[in-house]
Amino acid sequence: MRVVFASMGTGEVASFGIMYVSAALRRAGHEVELIESESVDIVLRAIGRDPPDVLAFSVTTGLHRIYLAWARAVKRAFPWVITLMGGPHPTFFPEIVEDPSIDAIVIGEGEATAPLLLDALGARDGRVVDGARYKLDGAIVQGGLRAPEQHLDTLPWPDRELFFNRSRFHARFPVKPFLASRGCPYRCTYCFNRTLNDMYRGRSRAVRTRSPASVVAEIREVARRWPMKLVWFLDANFVVSRRWVEELCERLARDVGLPFYCKVRPNLVDESLARTLALGGCTGVGMGVECGDDRLRNAVLERNISRETILNACRCLHDVGIAVMSFNMVGLPGETYEMARSTVDLNIEARVEYAMATVFQPYPRTVLAQRAIETGDFHGDFERIDTNYYSTCQMRESVPGDRARIENLQRLFGIAVAFPEIRRHLDRLVAINAPRFYRELFKRHHRHSFYRHFYERYRNPEVGRLHGGLPAGGFSRSMTSGKDDRPWP
Repeated sequence: MRVVFASMGTGEVASFGIMYVSAALRRAGHEVELIESESVDIVLRAIGRDPPDVLAFSVTTGLHRIYLAWARAVKRAFPWVITLMGGPHPTFFPEIVEDPSIDAIVIGEGEATAPLLLDALGARDGRVVDGARYKLDGAIVQGGLRAPEQHLDTLPWPDRELFFNRSRFHARFPVKPFLASRGCPYRCTYCFNRTLNDMYRGRSRAVRTRSPASVVAEIREVARRWPMKLVWFLDANFVVSRRWVEELCERLARDVGLPFYCKVRPNLVDESLARTLALGGCTGVGMGVECGDDRLRNAVLERNISRETILNACRCLHDVGIAVMSFNMVGLPGETYEMARSTVDLNIEARVEYAMATVFQPYPRTVLAQRAIETGDFHGDFERIDTNYYSTCQMRESVPGDRARIENLQRLFGIAVAFPEIRRHLDRLVAINAPRFYRELFKRHHRHSFYRHFYERYRNPEVGRLHGGLPAGGFSRSMTSGKDDRPWP
């Protein structure tokens, strides 16, 4: 079959869900293409020129409304095209297959399920496909859960050509993303991983890792084919197995020689781990601070991480020259503006290079969303959740006027951490009604901080002078493709 993925143009370097499923479909003999656009009219014109057998969407909650509208428009114009949805939203809301515009869904990870589902759709024989639901002659053929693949090395590498062959920006961008593992063993109340772990309990390990040899081989192959100066690991938690990360870092230093970024959890960071990461080439990490209020962080979010643990983790990382990007949320259930402001102060004390803040969104089927409904902190209308987590606060105000102050705080959060003068005037600034100006200020500071502290750290010749590890003159360019040394915008 010929499959076309339709995706909104988000500016991201690539979508791993789409790339991995595309690779699996190609391995099974299917043709795969990609349409990226923010306009359904462009999607319709592209389909009209050469209609595919299947139009597929990778869908998150919030964006599901847009993709449903796209699917309805496609069905009106091309009723014979099969519409297929995968991703988090149909995984947690499989009833979306009942919508007249949707013909089939994939539940959970799709590499094994998608090729089997296309075989069933082509054969029209009513076979049951675990991990999928699809319509046949007005009825829904429903399969059971399919356990995720336990041996990740058996999966084909993500189909980067799908994005890179059609986008010079994607291909030439010097930061390339990778996944070395899947899953997270922790049970934070706001995270979908807790729900997934409960869904697959007894059928899948909470964390599955690729072999370090496979990860390094993929990085080397990508660096051979496209320009790359920074490896960006997207793993939810890069450090779960100390032995695994030690072997991977040893191979990265020896066989790759490029700086990398990863995400770590504060309670797993000590001097030994920080040194291991630094010697492997790590120049920056993402780390969840989430909340400055101890009760909210531990009793509500169930992070079980103390303030002292966060401060010590940042200190260990800074001691070996690793920059820290913190992840924070404001607008939590029961949170006042003053409580949210304490998160700014914790980030300042931790000396994080860039404090990233989002507005908490009570995503459906998460523990915290359900609790917020029960306590009356959340109205329960999931259709009002926006397409991103930088927009509106959905929680009930504990103090009149706090919702607007908290939304402004999110826009000013990173700037207030970076500039003490802003922090001193923060209470007055959040009271100003200037949402459009603050949104633009946030976007500009966000972009600047990402590039300065993380994307461009490979250009700093001092990076790498880490306890006798990688050479002080900068990281090796032997693994980069091409000879273009111009700074990237």
